[in-house]
Amino acid sequence: MEKKRLHGSALYLSLLGAVAFLCLAAGAWWLLRGQAGKAQPMYLLKDNAGHVALYAGDGTGPLAQYDEIYTRLLPESDVLALQQGVPVYDETELQKRLEDYGL
Repeated sequence: MEKKRLHGSALYLSLLGAVAFLCLAAGAWWLLRGQAGKAQPMYLLKDNAGHVALYAGDGTGPLAQYDEIYTRLLPESDVLALQQGVPVYDETELQKRLEDYGL
């Protein structure tokens, strides 16, 4: 009877270990897949001297400054995002974001 109980416990722990390993493997795959799919942004919109400015995707610039858009008049969440740099992936998104900021 004791051998049967020991054998059942070993089987249970083996199955539990296998499930844990599969969960870790799936999590690692999901993490790596998400990082590989990120494209480099075409532009960054940033705060520059109280105005919204357009930078290249690698942060060089500014390429343009929008003097009509005062960052101090934007909502706090937008100001914080612009201080970090808002990635823009294409021209359509650029126009939409500039319209959202009030241009």
